[in-house]
Amino acid sequence: MSFEMEADMVSNRVIVEIVNEYRTMLQQQIALHLKRQRDHIVRMRRRFLSKLARRLHRNYILYDRHRRSLLSDVSFLNMRRREVQPATSRSRLQQPVPEQLHLFPASSEHEFTEEQLERFRINHATFQCLYDQLEHELEDADCEPAMTARMRMGVALYVLGTGKDFESAATLFHLHSRAVRASVHLFCGVVNKLLRDRQIDFPHSRNHIRCGVKEFEELVGIPQVFGAIGCLHIPVERGTVKDAAKYINSKGWSSIILQAIVDSRGRFLDVSCEHPGHTNAADMLINSSIYQRMEQLDGPCQKIDKSNVLPLLLGDGKYPLLPWLITPYLTTAQMTPAERSFNVYAAKGRACIVRTFERLVGRWKALNRCSTMVATSCVPEIILTCCILHNIAEQNRSPYKDAWSECHNEEDVAPEQPHWECQITSMDGEEVRNRLSKFMHERFPLIVDDD
Repeated sequence: MSFEMEADMVSNRVIVEIVNEYRTMLQQQIALHLKRQRDHIVRMRRRFLSKLARRLHRNYILYDRHRRSLLSDVSFLNMRRREVQPATSRSRLQQPVPEQLHLFPASSEHEFTEEQLERFRINHATFQCLYDQLEHELEDADCEPAMTARMRMGVALYVLGTGKDFESAATLFHLHSRAVRASVHLFCGVVNKLLRDRQIDFPHSRNHIRCGVKEFEELVGIPQVFGAIGCLHIPVERGTVKDAAKYINSKGWSSIILQAIVDSRGRFLDVSCEHPGHTNAADMLINSSIYQRMEQLDGPCQKIDKSNVLPLLLGDGKYPLLPWLITPYLTTAQMTPAERSFNVYAAKGRACIVRTFERLVGRWKALNRCSTMVATSCVPEIILTCCILHNIAEQNRSPYKDAWSECHNEEDVAPEQPHWECQITSMDGEEVRNRLSKFMHERFPLIVDDD
């Protein structure tokens, strides 16, 4: 009897072992199946993102080509009209719209309404903030005729925001055109004198740079980037320029170049506008103050792929590839998927400066009409003033209307911006870019752009 019981116990142990082994095997199979399902979902998600990115990029390319073609045609017709039409006849044709004639009373003590402030491209809080800082200088100015600081500022903001000529603005404000011109020049001089260093502040401290790097990394994922650099050509009058040939850019129209660095929020960190349109971006960069600043910048490093990387700027193909200036990979058939993906992420980072330039010229229409408003020598002051006002408006969250970016008449159409590819690359710059590309490939979804 004891032998039978022992045999039964052995048989039961064998059965328990078999059941446990089967259970373990079943759990392993279920875990493997779940892992395969998760991997499949991840692959499907990456494939979907890749296809979506390609489709969006193709649509954008088609839209951009069509847009550039239309803008080129309109700007060409506009330039031809400006060359043929005498300045005197042009001023006679630019008459104010009848219903606008009495928007602004002649009284210099007038408090502007929200509707009137909208024509200044800023809200009441921003206007008052600006007025508080400039009132003393504008009041003490020895200009004729005598006007209060509020009216001088309103006249200048109206001209800069709408881009109207001095005669039209004079009619609206019941002033002489010379008074409007004097108000604009006085306002621009005071803004540059008092606010440039306060509002356009390149980060010098480590904490300031670290904050900028953190904001950019949250935006796009690329580490150690604290700003994006780019340039914008502002049209100037060809006939009144000394050494006119050096102002003619590669698209055949005369311009002064605004070179700027912006942060992730679209605020200017550094601006310069001393270079004529014929200058290429590489020469402009080397001859600007930003080159020395970045070469001597002692910012916080981050270890990427076992090497220290200094704070960086993102630029487009116009700029040279440097250890502190990262440009996209040259598009070739030999590009790796990681390089293509890095270009997409870098383009997202550079989009902040594209958007900033769009809002700058959309809010301050005078930038597209400098060639018909002021002498070329006065254009840099106008550009700097608009950049400062842009920062103040963004800082005070003054609303931006998308309608300002639209071209309601041919004067609002800017000529097509010049573009070229810089072939200058440094070995250190290539190493940094490769480390960043590897970093993004290991931590973020791969976005392959077949175009």
